[in-house]
Amino acid sequence: MDQGTLVMIGVIALVVFVILLLIRAAGSRRRMPRLRPLAAEARERYISDWDDLESKFVDAPEQTVREAEALVMSMLRERGHPLTERELPSEMQRARKLGYSSRGDRTEGMRQALLQYRVLMERMMGSTDDVRREQRRREMA
Repeated sequence: MDQGTLVMIGVIALVVFVILLLIRAAGSRRRMPRLRPLAAEARERYISDWDDLESKFVDAPEQTVREAEALVMSMLRERGHPLTERELPSEMQRARKLGYSSRGDRTEGMRQALLQYRVLMERMMGSTDDVRREQRRREMA
């Protein structure tokens, strides 16, 4: 074979390799898992637990952040979320970094972590419209 043919084979092999990498990367992107909706009672329980938890922050910020993480994990588990580190929501990952970092003002980091947990709770609980829609669907079934 001459040098031109070898270069052409190399270019084709490289293109095929890049295409395979792109296909693999597209398939491995994180997808939002299909989550079960929370029952109205569970939703109210989580709201109440969260309200109690937030009121403790001033007196015990570190404990409150740990309890917030546990509450969020419990809610995610109840909704059927895969709880692997890689598949946790970005707010959860950010909150963990903020809550357990020792740089600067720790209390401010814990406050920011608690805010991230709250954003996640609100997003994962869904709106009251979602709960009503799910209740109507169950009543019709």
